[in-house]
This record gives sequence, structure tokens and C-alpha cells, in this order.
Amino acid sequence: MNIVFVGEATSGFGGIETVIKKVTRFLESDQDTKNTYTLYFLCRDNRMDKAWLEGKHFICHHSAIKISFLRRMSHAFALTRFIKQNQPDTVIAFDAPSCRIAAQAIRHSKKTLPLISWLHYSLDHKKHAEQALVADHHLAISSGIKQQLIKRGVPAERISVIFNPVTPQTIVIPRPAHGENAVFIYVGRLKFEGQKRLKDMLDAFAGVTDKWECHFIGDGSDAETCKAYAQQLGIHQQIYWHGWQADPWGYIQNHIKTVSAFVMSSAFEGLPMTLLEAMSYGVYCVSSDCPSGPGDIIRNGVNGQLYPVKDLNNLQAILSSIIVSREISDVETIKASIHDFYDDKYYRTFKKVITTASQK
Repeated sequence: MNIVFVGEATSGFGGIETVIKKVTRFLESDQDTKNTYTLYFLCRDNRMDKAWLEGKHFICHHSAIKISFLRRMSHAFALTRFIKQNQPDTVIAFDAPSCRIAAQAIRHSKKTLPLISWLHYSLDHKKHAEQALVADHHLAISSGIKQQLIKRGVPAERISVIFNPVTPQTIVIPRPAHGENAVFIYVGRLKFEGQKRLKDMLDAFAGVTDKWECHFIGDGSDAETCKAYAQQLGIHQQIYWHGWQADPWGYIQNHIKTVSAFVMSSAFEGLPMTLLEAMSYGVYCVSSDCPSGPGDIIRNGVNGQLYPVKDLNNLQAILSSIIVSREISDVETIKASIHDFYDDKYYRTFKKVITTASQK
């Protein structure tokens, strides 16, 4: 199968890059099917970090036209030429604006090609999300995104929930011994309010007694605001800021060493890969039940606990119960609970869905 993945320039450091690298690696290594692919990026300039694309087949089409309509047309005509020359079997767009451009390019090429959307964010919290509706089929990375598409008029049979892949780990991150501080971690962007709502997490920790500490791995525009707020709450001596780490889980194993639970307080997500990554190491997870994703991953009392978004009393009670009782599922139960997300099963599902959608 010859697949063209189309999307706007990416930062090079997010979850979508991780998933794209995995999926293209699956395609390259598939012994049963001869696959080729191209990652086709729609760029306004040359600032996109390309280090993550080493060894990948990719093209960057640049258009610095300031008028958005004309810039889109420039991208569409260039993609039209590429489609005519390369004769792909399927076009997969990984953001909504690129769905619109890809649909124009397919129409101009006069080819009968399936266009598949593969959005990696909540449609309810993104501008121009309705542009994805031009796709013939939709890959939803969570059941919440499927419902958002249905709400916008997409028939359920044109949507396939495929989630995102996580690699199973042989390593286990152990828990602190009894008598030691409970150790909580957060991995991700530091946003005080907005999407990540770290203010909620800090407020909840401020009401927790007993022995605990929390480690933040990540960076962001609100880093100093978060640090100042922890100081204001009087919990700064129990909070550790580690900054951005290229290999956060390796860093956790080498520098933090033990973890009681991973904590996430987001207002919304697409499919939070950090929850899956934590569970692949046997780490229990506490998360807001935000749209979308955590509800697909967390099974209360088995691999973690959900609490209503912004319900600080509930979050505080969960954190306190983990500190006091420490009676949570064993690591192998947690690792086994996400078997549907592991690489092999994911690729089988992905391949089946793409093949079926391409034949319609």
C-alpha cells in the first residue's frame, strides 16, 4: 500500500511525532504487505524541527504567502502534482486544515482516492475542526473524539476508534517503601490553567498532609508561574522541577527511582500518551475524567482513578488515600490492563481499518 500522510508542520517534540514515527516503522517492517509512504508537510517557513524525521521519507512544501486562502491553494496545487506523479492508494491527513487541502488536491487530481482524517486532538477545543468533516473515513484516537465527530454529523460507520500505540516495557518502576515519602510525578507541558490546569494539581496537593513529594518533568510558558504558585501555597519544598527531558521515563528511572502514582489534571486531551506510558512501567495513574481519552484508559481501582475535572476535593481525597493506604493494584495488573494499546495489536487494527477504508 502506498500512503501519503499530510499535515501541517509539527514542533518535533509532541505526541503526534511519536505516533507517526511508530506507524511508519510498522509500515516499513511489515513482512506481509509491501508498503511505501510519504510524510508530506505543509509549511509556512523552514523552521520545523526535522531531527525526528531522520530515516523517514518526507517532503516539506513551503508557502510563505500571507493571505491564507492563496497559501492553501498553493499547498493544494503542489499536493495535486505529487498525487498525480506518485499514485498513492490512500491519503491520511493528521490535522483538520490539512483535510481540507488534501480534499482539494484529490479533487484537482481527478483521482478516486480515499481521504482519511487522523486527528490527534479534541475537536471541541480546536479551531477549524469542522474542516476534517470532508474526509471519507475517520480514525479516532479515543471514543470521545468519535462522539465529537458523530455530534458533527459523521455517521458512526465512517469512524474507527484505533487509539494510539504504546510499547510494552519489561522494566518496572517500583514504588517507595513503607515509611518513605509517597512520590507523585507529572510528565508534560507546564500550563498553569488552560489545557493542563496544573493550578488544580497544586491546589489539591496544598491540602494533603502526611509525607509526599511531587516531581514535574517538562517545561512550558507557565513554568515560572507554576513555581511561584507552589511557593505561595507553601508546598515548594515538596515540589521538584526537573525541566524538559528528552527521555523522561529513563530520567525517572535514573533520578527519581520510585513512583507511587502519576497525576494529570487536564481540562481536555486527545489521547494522553503519558498515562499509557506510565502504565507500561506499572505506574498507577490519577487523572481528571476530561474529554477525551482518560476514560478509555483508566479502569477505576485497577490501573488508576478518575475524578471530575476541577473537582479539587475529589483529587485531594484520592492523593491522600494513596499516601495513607498505598493499597493499589500490583504492577503486572496495571501493565496488563492496557493490552489493547500495545504496539502489535494497535498495528493489526490500524492495518485492517486502512485496508477496509481504502477499498470502499
